[in-house]
Amino acid sequence: MEAFESDGLFWLPGDESAQVAGRISFDPSTGTLLHLIGSFSEDDFGDEEKPAPEVVIGVAGKRYLTLKGCSRKSRKFESPGFLREVYRAQFLFAGQQLVDSQNPMFSRLSVRFNNLYAWADRNSVSREFTFGEDRKKLIKATLTLEPAEVEKVQCDGYEVALTGSWKILGSDKNPGFEQDCSLRVSYDAPVDFERVTGDLTVLQDLITATSDAVTIPTNVTLQVAEDGSEESRRSREGVQLYGQQMPYSRAKDKKVGDMPLSLSAIGGMAAVAGWMGFIRERRVLTGLLLSPIYSSMYIENQFFNRVSAAETLHRMEFSNELRPADEYKHFRKMLVRYVPKNYRGWLSQQIVYSNEPRLRDRLRELAEFAGIVDLLGCDARRWALEITNARNRMVHHDKGKGEGASTVELYWLGESLKVVVLASLAKFSNFSEGSQRRLRESEDMRFLAEKMREIFSAK
Repeated sequence: MEAFESDGLFWLPGDESAQVAGRISFDPSTGTLLHLIGSFSEDDFGDEEKPAPEVVIGVAGKRYLTLKGCSRKSRKFESPGFLREVYRAQFLFAGQQLVDSQNPMFSRLSVRFNNLYAWADRNSVSREFTFGEDRKKLIKATLTLEPAEVEKVQCDGYEVALTGSWKILGSDKNPGFEQDCSLRVSYDAPVDFERVTGDLTVLQDLITATSDAVTIPTNVTLQVAEDGSEESRRSREGVQLYGQQMPYSRAKDKKVGDMPLSLSAIGGMAAVAGWMGFIRERRVLTGLLLSPIYSSMYIENQFFNRVSAAETLHRMEFSNELRPADEYKHFRKMLVRYVPKNYRGWLSQQIVYSNEPRLRDRLRELAEFAGIVDLLGCDARRWALEITNARNRMVHHDKGKGEGASTVELYWLGESLKVVVLASLAKFSNFSEGSQRRLRESEDMRFLAEKMREIFSAK
């Protein structure tokens, strides 16, 4: 995802003869821009503009480029008599092959993240020192760089793996090296771009949630699904994916501290596979839970998002009925029969959702499932009631009930919601049993537990 800028030639799919010169630029925080010295359209300036092309093809920086999700940012006429057009692209593919299909299919995703190396906590460096007889003079120093062993887990329809890499730096006189690692998803059958970007987000959210630090991709390589032998497909270089990263500035400014849960703490690659299997179809949960980490927002919004994350998780994974549906249906009909006929339709509509658990009951059950007593030393009922009251006072503004929770209280209540949802997701994803203990013993968790005691004691 490193920024770049390069001159090149660009054209529309199927019309390579009509090439237009321009400059392509990418910045992680602002995305991809294409500045054309000319126009793809033959219309005279002032004529009704044709819709912007969805896909633009080009060559720049010695690479084929495919811009997808294009929109026209500006179009203006300049002296001595030519048009300039500026396009914004949602995604950019760059490599030695074109991704010119309207619906490209892919066989593999490989991604590096800014926090991945620290989170994975892998070190393939060994040091050996040889000293003289007096143990003071260093005679020989050996530094060994071992190829990192690939850790992989086979899942239903795909394989997820952790791979290592080395980058040699410097010169013979001043040598250096850089170690890094990648997460790789290999698909048993080709998948579309939506699935690939969805899995990319799932992995990104895993590291963000467990490290409690803004995580962004720093390099994304996709293998385009093609015909041919397996050996020939392996030898082909993948294409690099570029796209705007909204939390880029937050990730750049904030340094990573002590991670509550590292890869080994959650149970290694088996836990990664468990997370992917559970979150893949439930990405709305992590979207609600982690949005306050990825972007700046008011404390009230943070609190509401995490209440929504907790309620959504409960609706997805726990019972949404107080009584069995058939039993409640007969019960509702019985209640309706006891009121005058002209009120029966109204009453029936009013109680149609009354068989669902209340918010406080959902939060209590979720907190008990997450083990809130062990994590924060909180009584699940008391905690659920405090969250519910804070939420209701903000929504209903009932007169005569006094002020609601302060901004400070909302912040810490929101943080406790994050912990409860994360601990629940860890259970559903089959994290190792030690992850709960590791989370409980972290410094941030002990500090949060103290804040919760202060909030409860003030009530």
